[in-house]
Amino acid sequence: MRRLLAMLMMALFVVGSAACNRRDGDEPAPAIDAALMAYLSEARALHHTANVKEDSGDLAGAAAAIERLIAAPRPHGADKPAPEIAEVLADANARLAELRVKQGDLDKADAAVRAGLELAPDVTYFRGHLFEIDGLLEEARAKKLAADGKADEAEKARQRAMQKLEEAVRIQEQVIKRTLPKEGGS
Repeated sequence: MRRLLAMLMMALFVVGSAACNRRDGDEPAPAIDAALMAYLSEARALHHTANVKEDSGDLAGAAAAIERLIAAPRPHGADKPAPEIAEVLADANARLAELRVKQGDLDKADAAVRAGLELAPDVTYFRGHLFEIDGLLEEARAKKLAADGKADEAEKARQRAMQKLEEAVRIQEQVIKRTLPKEGGS
């Protein structure tokens, strides 16, 4: 996931820096504005901060860095974020959920997944990834319930985990299928 975000940020940077539209005749205009580029750079820096914190065992610090990203001011308003921003935020919520699962805070992990799913309503990698994390969350819940001696509830959580993971696979298969060339076409 870390590499995916880095690739997304780099791709948007390259597009923003190199791709140009024409305005006023010959004057080039960047495809992505400065505020969006700054936001994406801030997101990348906060993910790097989270990486450093997580690698040193500071899960609370890593989660705080991602929460800072989620709460950061968004260019062009917060009501309906631009698609690039919504994807960054959906991915940040998935990462926050993973960190919360590692900390054993399953309620906060669940809240992060739900917030991410609201930002990724369409069939995209980001939605599929959130369902994958939701499956891991349910798996962690099943283990906790089993450890607490609640075998029936643990089994239900395991079943939910499998359903969520299967939904993740279904979504990612749709994403892949959309990118493949049509049969018989050129």
